Amino acid sequence: MRKQIGGRIAIAVAALSAATLLGSGAAAAAPVPVRALDTWALSDDIGRCGIVRIPMTVGLTSGWPGAEAYILLSPEFYGPDLTHQVTQCLIAVTVHWENLDTGVTGSRTVYPMDSRENRVYQTSGNAASVASGLGRVRFWLSTETPHVSAPPIEAVISL
Repeated sequence: MRKQIGGRIAIAVAALSAATLLGSGAAAAAPVPVRALDTWALSDDIGRCGIVRIPMTVGLTSGWPGAEAYILLSPEFYGPDLTHQVTQCLIAVTVHWENLDTGVTGSRTVYPMDSRENRVYQTSGNAASVASGLGRVRFWLSTETPHVSAPPIEAVISL
């Protein structure tokens, strides 16, 4: 059992290292929606949930007072054998932002789950609305577990 877990961790670390090489670079500010490169993380239960790929898309909110940006997270969990598994696994993901025009910063932690079988949930349940303010805004993700963050993306948030 101990050797199995050690092997799983070694595979996960190798996958995260590969993601580091693929996830380097920066993007200029663009009108929304903007899609980031993927953040990769170890789940908090690697034996059951493995590693997770966390795509992020930034868009505009509509009808959310005090919130301008809409962050859609669509995590996919890959089991210890690195095959995709639709699971009931969750991961704490913190969305960070910095308004490059006003200097306002903030963060919000959300708990998205793998929801590829339920497209309605994937487009609404894994979202975070944030009060980033208007203008050029930089967004990035982090997790409480070991992870490789995608480079920050910059989006132009406007009415």
